[in-house]
Amino acid sequence: MIKTIKFKYDKKEDKKVWRRYNNFVAKNKTIWGRRIPNIKQIISVNQADFDIDVREITSAYDKVFDMSVAKINGYIATTPFSMIDDDGKFNKKESNLYYSIYNNCPVSIVIGHEIFHIYFEKYSERKIPNYDEAKEYFTVIMNDIFGNGVSKGYPEHQEIRDKILKIWLKTHSIDECIKVVQLARD
Repeated sequence: MIKTIKFKYDKKEDKKVWRRYNNFVAKNKTIWGRRIPNIKQIISVNQADFDIDVREITSAYDKVFDMSVAKINGYIATTPFSMIDDDGKFNKKESNLYYSIYNNCPVSIVIGHEIFHIYFEKYSERKIPNYDEAKEYFTVIMNDIFGNGVSKGYPEHQEIRDKILKIWLKTHSIDECIKVVQLARD
């Protein structure tokens, strides 16, 4: 179980996450039913470091996925959204989590959401239909773990999120929930 994530600002990592964000925007033109915000980067970060205790989050996810994640590197990002680094080569041992300075949700919810993505990535090894969107569907499980309304999701995903939550509440099996996504594709 990971107990603490140390976050730092790294200009090279920030540029990397901006490229990833811009590629996503150019490709999709929307964020699953939400308008893409037009945020002008008006803040320049020179240095920022902080630690976040994530014991409660990782302890819960260790049980959901019946596994632990080895290492999470935390970076502060100036992109409009927080995200994980999961579009390059799959790395089973470690992950990068980018926390956006523009978040308007409580830190614990954002960090919990992104860590859920990391667990889902490691568990599924990205071998699931429509992985990029599927990782968003499954955060609905956070509502059972941490309280209703923690993970609202995207408008285009509500129907499948409802199905996943229904299966989750009945079985508490991530594998049974994954079958919903696999069946939806068939």
